[in-house]
Amino acid sequence: MAGTSPPINRTGRNPESKGYEPAVPITVSPIFDWPPRPVATLRYLLTSVLLPYGVFWVALAALTWSFLTPSMERMATLRPAWMLEIYLRNVVLLTLVAGSLHLFLYMRQAQQQRYKYNQRWLSTTNKSFLWTSQTRDNMFWSLVSGCGIWTVYESLILWAYANDWVASTDWDSAWLYLGALTVGVFLWSVIHFYLNHRLLHVRWFYDHAHYLHHRNVNTGPWSGISMHPLEHVIYFSVFLLWLVLPAHPFIVVLSGLFNGVSPAVSHAGFDRFEIGRRRGRTAPGADYYHHLHHRYFECNYGNRPVPIDKLFGTFHDGTPEAHARIKERMRAHRGVPTSTEST
Repeated sequence: MAGTSPPINRTGRNPESKGYEPAVPITVSPIFDWPPRPVATLRYLLTSVLLPYGVFWVALAALTWSFLTPSMERMATLRPAWMLEIYLRNVVLLTLVAGSLHLFLYMRQAQQQRYKYNQRWLSTTNKSFLWTSQTRDNMFWSLVSGCGIWTVYESLILWAYANDWVASTDWDSAWLYLGALTVGVFLWSVIHFYLNHRLLHVRWFYDHAHYLHHRNVNTGPWSGISMHPLEHVIYFSVFLLWLVLPAHPFIVVLSGLFNGVSPAVSHAGFDRFEIGRRRGRTAPGADYYHHLHHRYFECNYGNRPVPIDKLFGTFHDGTPEAHARIKERMRAHRGVPTSTEST
């Protein structure tokens, strides 16, 4: 932590900020360190990427593929009936995760504002949101457009797998390859997210699509995939890799769940989730790395496992010095979107 960082008081809030700020500087994967650090990189992948939530997404994908996905025989024929089943399954899974977090953190306010990045609660009177409600607006875009476009991508690729139109492999003959590919889903998702996110910050794409997601400066669980349909088309194109790289339908399902449901956690707005009855027992919560992007817009386009932002000078490490630098850069670039904590 930088020596000039302001002190954190006993409530866990930075007295110079508008909410909770975790320890800084933000740590990222050593994947781009030079000279290379293969052992440290492998340790990061097996701990920070897979634990605690990576293992959860893998287990959920295994259950979803085994018990909640139509048979390959049914999916060999493109029919609305089984596509609707996948859509409803995706809606239910997103609702279970985002809805549970929203109930616990925002409706019951079970941990009040402890670990909350923004002191304000989600807006209920902002006319930029449908029905002036941030939560209802976010739910609409996530469940209707988000789950809908996610389902179309997933269904079409599974249909291609069911007809042997794309190369595939199985666990019996290629368990080591598919195991590596399982971890690779998380890395590919981060790389793809950085690339499509930079595109979405091009003025035309921002003005016509990405602005809708960025209304959520003060994010909540339902903000994760609350996006314009055009952005959903771009965002869920993460699936297209599995048309050219041999994989397994389980990998396709995992890609959908990770990109469709995990943003509910990373956008939850709380750095830690309190668990159990004992105060101080917590689990990792939302992603401060990405929260800073919602706060300042022009930094942290990617994420920690593959920190491409460090290569292109857009990394914000959360320190007061980084806050000052980006504020100065924003003042120097008139006419670009600027941060606001009003929503």
